[in-house]
Amino acid sequence: MKRILALLLAVIPCVPARAADGRIPDGPNIRVLIAQGSAGIRLKTSTRVYVLEVRSGKKFLLVENAAYDIKPSPGGISVAGQLLSSPVKLLSPEGGERIRLGGNLYKGDIQVSSPDGRRLDVIEFLPLEDYLCGVLPVEMSPDWPLEALKAQAVASRTYALKFVNQTRDYDVSDGVEMQAYNGAGKANARILEAVNSTRGEVMKYKGKILTAFFHACCGGHTASAKAAWGEDVLKPLYGVPDPFCSGSRHARWELYVPAADLLKYIQSAGSTALKIKSVRVYKKDRSGRAVSIRFTTDRGTKDIPVGELRRALGSYEFRSSFVTRITPVKGGYEFSGRGWGHGVGMCQEGAKAMALKGRPYKKILRFYYPAVSIVDYE
Repeated sequence: MKRILALLLAVIPCVPARAADGRIPDGPNIRVLIAQGSAGIRLKTSTRVYVLEVRSGKKFLLVENAAYDIKPSPGGISVAGQLLSSPVKLLSPEGGERIRLGGNLYKGDIQVSSPDGRRLDVIEFLPLEDYLCGVLPVEMSPDWPLEALKAQAVASRTYALKFVNQTRDYDVSDGVEMQAYNGAGKANARILEAVNSTRGEVMKYKGKILTAFFHACCGGHTASAKAAWGEDVLKPLYGVPDPFCSGSRHARWELYVPAADLLKYIQSAGSTALKIKSVRVYKKDRSGRAVSIRFTTDRGTKDIPVGELRRALGSYEFRSSFVTRITPVKGGYEFSGRGWGHGVGMCQEGAKAMALKGRPYKKILRFYYPAVSIVDYE
């Protein structure tokens, strides 16, 4: 059934979104890339939604409880078969359920653009504090201790604020390459309490916002940003011994890799080898993580940065660079290691363990980010 867009002749005032506790939030807004290069999106309405054609200023009303296809089209964007110029914005009225795209609920205003008439880019505009309510339940279980959730709220707020930059089209993406975000649908009372009770708090080092990296489990020692990515060493990201995550199910991992797969990989990386004789950790950083893996072959040696090997074999399976042992087994090699993730900054499993022992969130943060100041972002 074709849905009709009703052109609104009256001027509709813009009403700022309210925070979950009912008041208009303070602080900056953030722009989140929720789709890039998409062939199309489906919008489901449960209340009135307005489509604003940015260039002309015209507004169209979408019917309640309906589904609309939004697709790129030569010359603009097709909304329910009607061609509008790019970009358009999807706006919800105050209160109630807001905008649902692809199964996720979004509280902010949505901008849809088509730079080339073939693909869509989708960006959400919303207050930073509302954004955090969509980050926390994805990055940390809502059932975890409240002090751990508070620590995550401050770390995530700090990390996001570091990337707010009006010279770019968006500030952050919604994937794990930055910090995961699935809209506002999963926030519960504990998530709201963690965000609201730390509202506005960020970490600074020497007066500057810290790039507050975090990860699932460090395996006993957090890594330095320099070892992980070659970044300049800052005291808060230098790495610390961490005994707290030792009881986590993610503290240890093992991975079997067939020798044929490893040979194929090093050949793709430039080796002329026909046979692998041995595999071992060649260099380590101060936290004990592998920096490079050495393959001894029938054509000499080949050193591979461990980060590149993780990406090739899969970072879900090859869970960290904290490789403790590589054992030759029948038909291949077994990699053993500790932790999960890049290892820089706050260890979430360690934060959980500390919170269970009664440690407050600011002490958790200062443990993982030594020498930071926890201040209001204003």
